[in-house]
Amino acid sequence: ITYIYRMKEGNKHMKKKKISKKVEVEESNVYVFFNTITKVMLFVDAFTYDEAMNKFDLCAFGFRKDWKVFLELDRQPT
Repeated sequence: ITYIYRMKEGNKHMKKKKISKKVEVEESNVYVFFNTITKVMLFVDAFTYDEAMNKFDLCAFGFRKDWKVFLELDRQPT
């Protein structure tokens, strides 16, 4: 939200005008990689599973079989 302040001629008071901008934001997901041996958790922000796996591979962790992948959901079951 942006506020614009204007003063009119002959008027000592300022007027405030509210301008709102709508911005579209792409939503990404949080993938959690959990190492079952060391109990280390790696949080990866990605749009797709493949993108999350590529980011994980960039870390070059050994023994991939020791890692589990979890996905954070925006709505949790009640």
